[in-house]
Amino acid sequence: MKTFYSWEDIEMAVSDLCYKLKDESFEFIYGIPRGGLIIAVMMSHKLDIPLITSLDGMYGKKFLIVDDIADTGRTLEKSKKLEVCQYAKYATIDYHKQSIVEPDYWINEKGDKWIVYPWERDDSNEIQDYLV
Repeated sequence: MKTFYSWEDIEMAVSDLCYKLKDESFEFIYGIPRGGLIIAVMMSHKLDIPLITSLDGMYGKKFLIVDDIADTGRTLEKSKKLEVCQYAKYATIDYHKQSIVEPDYWINEKGDKWIVYPWERDDSNEIQDYLV
């Protein structure tokens, strides 16, 4: 089974994430390529925080790393292991309780349905492409 998010759903989720961050002060926002980048751009505009596209030169800085989902948690775990990310916080729209990493901020707890975001193809497979 699949759950399809609309752009309106994403706008609302991004607004909710930004509200959760209202008392935080991040110097930069970084979006994990593919799903996280779109959300990070939207959050950058809403929060008026510069978007970065590389982690080069970020050592010692407080920044937010954004992804669309923490499903298995492997993607976030890779970032957490990087020394440059020692002061980073993590935000996702969706979080699955099986994830090995729980983001600092998230909006929806994912159930068993596969989520299709509006920037993905409607006929996307119900498995992450890096697991194929």
